[in-house]
Amino acid sequence: MSLRKAHRGAWLAVGAVVLGGTGVMAGTGAAAYAADATPAAPTADFDRDGTADLVVATPRASGSKGSVTVVPGGTGGPAAGKKKTLTQSSRGVPGVSESGDEWGAATAWGDIDGDGNADLVIGAPGEDDTSGHKDRGAVTMLYGPKFTSGTDMQLSEDFAYGGARFGSAVAVGDFDADGKADVFAAATGTGGSWSARFAAGRETAGTVTSGDRAIAYADAASGDFNGDKYADVALTYRDAAGKGKVVWFKGTRSGLSRVSTLTAKGGRSVAAGDVTGDGRDDLVIGQPYTSESGAHAGGQVTVVPGTSSGLSSAGATTVHQASPGVVGAAEAGDALGWSVAVGDVDKDGHADVLAGAPGEDITRADKSRTDAGTSLLFKGTASGLTGAGALAVSQDEPDVPGSTESGDRLGSAVSLADFDGDGRADLAIGADGEDEGTGTVLQLDTDASGTPVLRSGVYYGRTQLGTPAQAHLGESLTP
Repeated sequence: MSLRKAHRGAWLAVGAVVLGGTGVMAGTGAAAYAADATPAAPTADFDRDGTADLVVATPRASGSKGSVTVVPGGTGGPAAGKKKTLTQSSRGVPGVSESGDEWGAATAWGDIDGDGNADLVIGAPGEDDTSGHKDRGAVTMLYGPKFTSGTDMQLSEDFAYGGARFGSAVAVGDFDADGKADVFAAATGTGGSWSARFAAGRETAGTVTSGDRAIAYADAASGDFNGDKYADVALTYRDAAGKGKVVWFKGTRSGLSRVSTLTAKGGRSVAAGDVTGDGRDDLVIGQPYTSESGAHAGGQVTVVPGTSSGLSSAGATTVHQASPGVVGAAEAGDALGWSVAVGDVDKDGHADVLAGAPGEDITRADKSRTDAGTSLLFKGTASGLTGAGALAVSQDEPDVPGSTESGDRLGSAVSLADFDGDGRADLAIGADGEDEGTGTVLQLDTDASGTPVLRSGVYYGRTQLGTPAQAHLGESLTP
């Protein structure tokens, strides 16, 4: 018997109807029009200084209560001395900090209140409610620049609460192009569900699959995949049969509607950016495992291009460690694509892709360091992603500070963003296994050619960020 009930109006925009659990809005005709207003620009800048700010989330900190550390960018890169550490016990943060909440399991930036400052969205899929429903989950929205006020987003009463794990994935974008960013959140319990919030009291929701068995490893990204100025969303997950899937949702004047499941396989991570340089965002899918995604041994990264009609698997390009120009060897267990990020490192108008491979074994002095991890920087081109000129970054590279150790898992999370304001994306790479699970983040600048400056490497670890031991710092990075 299904645990889900029909969706009622409490979650819907005025005049919208949810058809067949898909969240398609009927009777509006909005899809036929381009945006009239100026859509909210994507932003990761909470203090409006022109640099991207780094979110380092540690959902396993302090008995999985979870915490989030915001490190503002600056002319010298992320400034640890100006960090803001947030928990559910912080002033103005909704909720109560409790063991198992996993606050910070998913995070996203965006200007939700339209004041020009990036706001922070935080998923807590392990949140229990006061009625005894374990792992119901919740989503917190905190308003920049102070993060001392905000609100929360709860799973609708129309879904089964227990084990829903709402907030497993979040994304932010201006889905209705009204000048303020909106929030997308996914739950993995009972077949999966999704919801989108456009304003207080204006939300919509739907199901991810038609079954009741839980999905897993959800991740979401927002971008304008069809160039109509409405932000869209892509959600990847592993279905109950263990196969990776990607479903995408289209932004319209009246909100967000589910479109279809792509023929391209899902994975463990997604990111959005204009890899081909045609003015439309493309979808980058990290596919670390053959069994889930049909990936090449050791994992791969696939780019699904945006077109005038949205995402099209027909023109997808794929790179892996056996592709021409890619350093290293493709080996089972490398998990290339565990994490992916998108940004333009050389200002050529094509977004480039940084992909983590935390399962990479590295041999030094005839000794193998198991799961030491690495990351690969791939260049974007008009025809998609290419292996030509790919660069590897690991703690075993000359000039990179630190040393390679078994279990470091460098590449557990990655970010590409302009942290120093020079117009080029810089690198941030998590190593959540460093020092027996205490974790760290390696940040590298890029030069005028888009090449990572290895000797510029700076670590943001427990000493710099004040996170507790065994917090697995580097598990999650945003943007």
